Amino acid sequence: MASRNPDELEAELKAIEFEGDTQTLGTLRSEANLTVERQLATLADIDDKASRMLRLNVLLVGVVVSALSITDRLGDASMTGVPMIDQFQNVYVELGLASLVLSTALAAITYTVTEYDGGVSGDNLTRLLQAELPHEGVEALLVKNYATRINFNRSANVRNTPLITATIVFAVTGVVLLTVGTYQAVLQPVPWWLAAGAILVVGTIVVVSGLVTQTHQAVRDILAWR
Repeated sequence: MASRNPDELEAELKAIEFEGDTQTLGTLRSEANLTVERQLATLADIDDKASRMLRLNVLLVGVVVSALSITDRLGDASMTGVPMIDQFQNVYVELGLASLVLSTALAAITYTVTEYDGGVSGDNLTRLLQAELPHEGVEALLVKNYATRINFNRSANVRNTPLITATIVFAVTGVVLLTVGTYQAVLQPVPWWLAAGAILVVGTIVVVSGLVTQTHQAVRDILAWR
């Protein structure tokens, strides 16, 4: 579910004049607070996954580059049983490295662009105190603030989810392609069933992960905020 345009939501909230009882406002505020806590926990989980994927991808790329460098030196020494570096210059290895690099970039983007609304700002609290509103008025304003906060955090979750999913998908794709590329470099050539199996694995991961649906929702959310 996409979030709403913040300007439209703010205008709608300003037009609302709550005429119910204070107990209802308290219940709404408690439920809204629980929602915000869950949203923040989800965003923190996404950040944690992005951080771990970033470190893992850097490690994987470093291992692959080091292995290729060692192979190049051993190949130049004409040691028997060691594949030449040229044998690793195949489309599978190249696409595998590209996938890992792209996964690393997406992990870095996910980790750095995450934004959230965690609570009432100091300026808003100061204005509330200066307004000297009755208890019901304060509760109503707090509930409205929660509405805008939930909307903002929902947008952050919707936009960040496909980023972390794509990070994982490209990382797995990179590992699969590098495995197939190594097979071709050492044993040659890649049999049709192995190539088909690699495509099936990657395709299944993309479908099961829900990346397409998540990306569609993120695009809708971005358009809703224009």
